Amino acid sequence: MSSRTSRLGLQLAQSRPMLASSKNVSTKSQRDISSAALIPRSSHRLVPSKHSPVVALNQPSTPTSTPSSFFTPSLCRTRNASTSAIPTQNTTTALDWNSFFRLRQSRRRYALTSSILTAVVSTGGAIAAFSELPDLADNITKLVPTDPFISMGLATFGATFFGWLIGPAFGNTLWRLLHRARLPEFTIKERAFFERIKKHRVNPSGASTNNPVPDFYGEKIGSVAGYRNWLKDQRAFNRKRDGTYRPKV
Repeated sequence: MSSRTSRLGLQLAQSRPMLASSKNVSTKSQRDISSAALIPRSSHRLVPSKHSPVVALNQPSTPTSTPSSFFTPSLCRTRNASTSAIPTQNTTTALDWNSFFRLRQSRRRYALTSSILTAVVSTGGAIAAFSELPDLADNITKLVPTDPFISMGLATFGATFFGWLIGPAFGNTLWRLLHRARLPEFTIKERAFFERIKKHRVNPSGASTNNPVPDFYGEKIGSVAGYRNWLKDQRAFNRKRDGTYRPKV
């Protein structure tokens, strides 16, 4: 019995290292299997991380902040301001009839002022020339064989009249230079105005001392109300000519 027990003890002692080694092998195999199972997963997970810098470099970088668009408040304000400023500019630059009449009056003032200035300058130049150049005075007295005082007066009056005639050319040129921004619109309005004058003015053949022609060219019209009064005067002239005019008592 003792020999059998000793043999069993030896067999158990020999089998323990084998069991331990088999356990170690089984644990190692399990670790290898788990690591093999984990390695593809980790490699699969790491694939995009390896290529992600390349993709990030290839793709255009998008800013983190939101880009400015037409729907941002600042741009909406500027856009609304620009769109609202367009009709105001059109209304301010549009030339109405009252503005046209004011420009017409200013052009007449420019022409009148320039006529006065050129008349004064031409008169002064003629007097200076007659006093400084006696030969010129003698030639004038030869052309007009009258008293020298009368001949010099006529020559001076002629110089004054010549200066008065050329004055509006300078005045209108200066006015056009100062109002060149509205000159195209003014020209269109003036053409339309003269068409209206031609259409509504009276026939001057029936004029008389008791019934004179009321402002045939419309030069005295200075506003829309003045144009209406001009139309009334034209109708009154026609009624007087036809004998249907009833004077107000």
